[in-house]
Amino acid sequence: MKSEFTGAPVNTPSEPAKKTQVRTELARAKMVAAATPMFSQNGYDATSVREIEIAAAVKRGMLVYHFGTKEDFWKAVADNIFNLITDQRKARISVLPDMAEREGIAMIIRFHVRAAAQHPEISRLLAQEACQKSWRIQYLVKQHIKPGSVYMEKYVSKALNLTPREFAHWYYIMVSSCATMFSFEPECSLLFGFDCRQDNVIETHSDMLVAMLLAPYP
Repeated sequence: MKSEFTGAPVNTPSEPAKKTQVRTELARAKMVAAATPMFSQNGYDATSVREIEIAAAVKRGMLVYHFGTKEDFWKAVADNIFNLITDQRKARISVLPDMAEREGIAMIIRFHVRAAAQHPEISRLLAQEACQKSWRIQYLVKQHIKPGSVYMEKYVSKALNLTPREFAHWYYIMVSSCATMFSFEPECSLLFGFDCRQDNVIETHSDMLVAMLLAPYP
């Protein structure tokens, strides 16, 4: 095959190379998928490389072969979890300047509720890591949490007339309230007898939080 611009041969992957690439991507995806609930529910130290390989049904040594170290693999898993909502968050931030401020805050709250309901592994991972000082929480804050909170702080603080310290309280009230019901899904089912991830439950939770978090302070 030749380039239409230069006429020079173009190197394209051979069929065996394509199959190898597909197998590599599949193996990586299987290990990330298997490790996500393990890291988010059991934590980093309580999850071994071999346990992940067994759960992913891959051969011994595949994790190190594809990712290098357990630390690098954990970062790949964390990136995959948070990237599930990164594009959605950026899309919403982009339209905030065109919205009334209180409507914008309501949209932020509703987004966090739905993200927590659809991806409870995010809050579960944070519950594992945020309560101790480690390279993992430093990584999460720097790579994923801080970038999303910087604009939110400016926007919400201006709209609600909050000081930086008051915004910190507002932030944790909002994040915790959005996520706890869905992170505690098994408890909710036993305690109240309903599936908290149904659309009508998510909408009710969003409506109640918007009403509470947009109330004047003090």
